[in-house]
Amino acid sequence: MVLGASVLAPAIPGGPDLFNGAFLSDIDRNANGDGAEEPTKESSEAQQRLDAADALLGSESVSIVSGALKEVPVAIVRTHTAADIDVDSVRWLLNAAGASDAGELKLTEKFTSQNSADELSTVIASTLPSGAQLSVENRSPGTHAGESLASIMLIDPETKEAPAQASDRKIVIDTLQQSGFVETKGEIVPAEAVVIVDGASGDAGGDFGAKLVQDLAEALGHAGKTVLTSQDIAPKELRGVTTVGNVSYESGRISSVLAVAE
Repeated sequence: MVLGASVLAPAIPGGPDLFNGAFLSDIDRNANGDGAEEPTKESSEAQQRLDAADALLGSESVSIVSGALKEVPVAIVRTHTAADIDVDSVRWLLNAAGASDAGELKLTEKFTSQNSADELSTVIASTLPSGAQLSVENRSPGTHAGESLASIMLIDPETKEAPAQASDRKIVIDTLQQSGFVETKGEIVPAEAVVIVDGASGDAGGDFGAKLVQDLAEALGHAGKTVLTSQDIAPKELRGVTTVGNVSYESGRISSVLAVAE
């Protein structure tokens, strides 16, 4: 399911058109010089309206999400191309919604590199927690990595416990760290939901990296609540995953938090 800024648009000046994909695409093209040598007066005014609406949303963001995730443990998985301010803002809003911090896992550039795919697959297979299984039908490195991470990061909705033991979780994370595939921030503990924060799809390892992140997200989504939020204006729909665009704007950040609560 794709959850966009339109769910918030009725509550802000400018209405639904202010945050729709076409509006943002026009601004983005002008900002990058596509289709125009310089921003037009109309696009500059539109950007000013967008900035004003975004600032208004920012001032109301806490009241919008307050209590939506009371005492729900949420982990963040971020790509190396995700902007620090986007990641920090999403975490701040998760905290404001009442969520507890289940840690942050950063996927390094090596994680999404095609040149490292075989090594990643080897590490995942050699550290697979007891009881966890890797798909035999889909052997993509992203799918297998997502299945491994799901077993150590997500609480089983039925048992209310993490499938993997704490010792197995430590082995997986330590080995991935030592191999240069991930970095951590805070202690990684079992979560009821995972929010993946990405930059623009394709920035992390090109098409191969984009597919790897999508496969990882779907594998996590198969095991539990997963939200993939990115800087994309119109994010691709994924099986079992709620995708949210425009994470560089308050609307996208708020929508990401509300998506976890759905």
